[in-house]
Amino acid sequence: MPGELKVIGDCYDLAVYLSRRVEKFPRSHRYTLGADIERRVQGLLGDLVRARYAGAGDRRAAVLSEVNVELEVLRFQVRLAKDLNALPVTGHGEAARRLEQVGAQVGGWLKASRPKAGPG
Repeated sequence: MPGELKVIGDCYDLAVYLSRRVEKFPRSHRYTLGADIERRVQGLLGDLVRARYAGAGDRRAAVLSEVNVELEVLRFQVRLAKDLNALPVTGHGEAARRLEQVGAQVGGWLKASRPKAGPG
């Protein structure tokens, strides 16, 4: 979409990708781990939209810090899905790549959002 931040678009693409993967999880994991993965990535998408409209400064930085924590939890959940054989290794590699891409953008945005330290 025009005017959309790249990180939001990439997170949206990640949500679509993971949702399609979760559909193929075995039933024993689809409604537990899979559902939690989908909720978490959708929550991340919502948090990124909130950060966009939070205004510069401490409020945005606080939201983005929470996004970083949720991204880390999601990384572990995707790894767990792979280790439980719910997510194939190739799917894990693609998800990890996309997570890394979103994480790098969030990290850069967070760094830019933090107040600059003035001369001492």
